[in-house]
Amino acid sequence: MRVIRQVKGNCDQTAEHIKVQAENTERRIKEEFQRLRQFLEEEEEARLTALREEEEKKSRLMKEKIGALNREITALSDIVRATEKELKAKDVSFLQSCEAAAERVQQQPLPEDPQFKSGALIDVTQHLGNLSFNVWSKMKEVVSYSPVILDPNTAHPQLIVSEDLNSLREIDEKQELPENPERIDHFVSVIGSEAFDSGRHSWEVEVGDNNAFVLGVLSESNDRKGVIWPGLWKLMFCGGEYKILSPSDTGTDVSVMKNPKRIRLVLDCDGGELSYYDAQTNAHIYTFKETFTDRMFPYISTWSNVPIKIAAQAVSVAVETPP
Repeated sequence: MRVIRQVKGNCDQTAEHIKVQAENTERRIKEEFQRLRQFLEEEEEARLTALREEEEKKSRLMKEKIGALNREITALSDIVRATEKELKAKDVSFLQSCEAAAERVQQQPLPEDPQFKSGALIDVTQHLGNLSFNVWSKMKEVVSYSPVILDPNTAHPQLIVSEDLNSLREIDEKQELPENPERIDHFVSVIGSEAFDSGRHSWEVEVGDNNAFVLGVLSESNDRKGVIWPGLWKLMFCGGEYKILSPSDTGTDVSVMKNPKRIRLVLDCDGGELSYYDAQTNAHIYTFKETFTDRMFPYISTWSNVPIKIAAQAVSVAVETPP
């Protein structure tokens, strides 16, 4: 009976956690879409404003042109009426009047035909050409891409994973979380949501002033409960010293001239290497040479309340030109 009640208690806790997760995830989804909607609305308004300003400018120029033409038409009409009046006169000055009228007509400048002036119309292509693509490419200013997404379902109960799933920090008290199989329960650590088994993968971690952390990779088949050792390759910083640890090495000191604020990890699954670099200076820290036979998860651990963050990667939009 005690075991059954314990199992039921775990199920109740898991059910409540699922509910909380769903509520928080729904809220975050709504916030993200609201942020995107705001960007699109602001972009739409900016483009409509540009269109209205162009319309106002070119309409004003055209109205000025029409006004000038109307004035010229009025002037010519006055000359025509005066000429007609003089033609009706029966005096000896008729020829002189005709010559004067002809001279006045010739002195009137011919109006320019507006259709021959370039740039008079709305630049439709400027406003509509590749509109969706241009807005989408500009959206990279408000969105970010993280090469590693931290999986909160794997996080030790003393870790707080940020809502954007990009950073973590340790807390003093354990949270009441379900004891699901994916969760790490010994080392205060978390793994990424995606495992790699081929190709070359790179991510950078902003460690800042954190003085107690581990960065590495963990094999997929490794048990998450208890001491994780057989499938873990890692660089550890603790007590002002760096060490590398692996299934075949329980700890070797690594000399680092200056503590990096950001560390780059490069996992070459095919080449069998895991390398560490100072991301700001590109200085090499260490390289594991290993034949990785399993899928490998990015692994981060800290026993400090100073946050560690996966650095966002720059997003680029390119158009491929067909050969």
